[in-house]
Amino acid sequence: MTKPHILVLGGGEDQLPAYHAARRLGYGVVGVDQRPHALGASAADLFLCMTTRAPERIAAMVGHLDIAAVISPASDAAQESVAELSRLLGTPYRPAPDAVRASVDKGYFHEVLEGLGLPTYAYVQSADPVELRLAAAALPLPVIVKPSDSSGSKGVQVVADQAALPEAVTEARTYSFSGEVIVEEMLLGRHLSAEAFLRDAKLATIAVTERSTTGAPHMITTGHMVPAELAPVTEIALRSMVMDICGALGHTDGPVNFDFVVDRTEEIRFIEMGARLGGNGMPLLVRHAYGIDTYEAALRLALGVPFELQARHDKKTALQILTTDTDGILRAVEGADEVRALPETAELRIFPTPGSRVRRYTQAGHKLGYLLLVADTYAELREAQTRAKSLLRFEVEPEMPAAPDTPAAPDTPAAPEPAAVRAATPIRTELLTEKR
Repeated sequence: MTKPHILVLGGGEDQLPAYHAARRLGYGVVGVDQRPHALGASAADLFLCMTTRAPERIAAMVGHLDIAAVISPASDAAQESVAELSRLLGTPYRPAPDAVRASVDKGYFHEVLEGLGLPTYAYVQSADPVELRLAAAALPLPVIVKPSDSSGSKGVQVVADQAALPEAVTEARTYSFSGEVIVEEMLLGRHLSAEAFLRDAKLATIAVTERSTTGAPHMITTGHMVPAELAPVTEIALRSMVMDICGALGHTDGPVNFDFVVDRTEEIRFIEMGARLGGNGMPLLVRHAYGIDTYEAALRLALGVPFELQARHDKKTALQILTTDTDGILRAVEGADEVRALPETAELRIFPTPGSRVRRYTQAGHKLGYLLLVADTYAELREAQTRAKSLLRFEVEPEMPAAPDTPAAPDTPAAPEPAAVRAATPIRTELLTEKR
């Protein structure tokens, strides 16, 4: 009898833990990613080197296997394929169609907020660059230009001058599958995130984080600290809003994450959502902060079996995204052992190995790793972050010009290509240490 398999769309650093969780549950893994050297390529039993956005082709290629579940953590672009593959393969869990749409269409998410009477802000969305630029001219500067259906901060840019808008729109369109771009009023205030998990139309767990970013022009996430320090009334309002949004979208079970801003009056304005496990290491942050394994919970939900979301502890935790500001070849990683020795270090993950090509941090897919720190106070966390930053060094040999064969991110638009299929022997593809 064929061993049942989990189909994982995406093979990057935020999907890889799902491969390991599937194995712990006794399943084989089929991985799909258009990058031939994705981490999942060597971690899967069967790896399909192809776009995740071709569900019919994927279903045909795995039709000989017993596929027990389909999942795609951290990738908005693959959620439509998750829904369609769940239908084609007859797996137990199928995401709510409106929740999928809100994850891949930022304009539709705005419409949902407006329909619920939640605080909103000005935006315009269109696939016509001329129409978009004319409509965006009425928005107060600065604005944020984004692909309407992409994630990972690809193609995102803050524009403070109308003259720069055409170029920003053109860049954003290169990362949009539909060709649509959204231009939004830039919100001022604290940037936060919420990583939640629903069960039976109830909020089973939620982790609210203080989110740090690179700032303009790209506003890419650089880290999270949990729990965020929110006024009790603000946290109550947030939970209520999250449930209202999920209810309107028919999202009754499963993970969901939100980015939002809280202004000086404590008003909450949502930026975007994803009806899936969050990226940028959010499930790792939740595990260290609360002892909840959301990767396993999401897999069990997809399998149609009971899952556990009971918090085991409550710790102040920080996640730092490791990056470089140089395109080139990673020659060495210095100070990793010293960082691991810090009493606050819970986990250090470094994805590339020496000799790998690395990219400056202009989108989330260019990250080099994660550092997770746990402490009794926020002051201790910040002090540990400062110490770790002074110790850890990535020695990168600049490469000019950037190599033309740099692989695309797993959900970057690309022309359809024949799929390469191979059986993969699981090997260690990252430097990993965890204190237990």
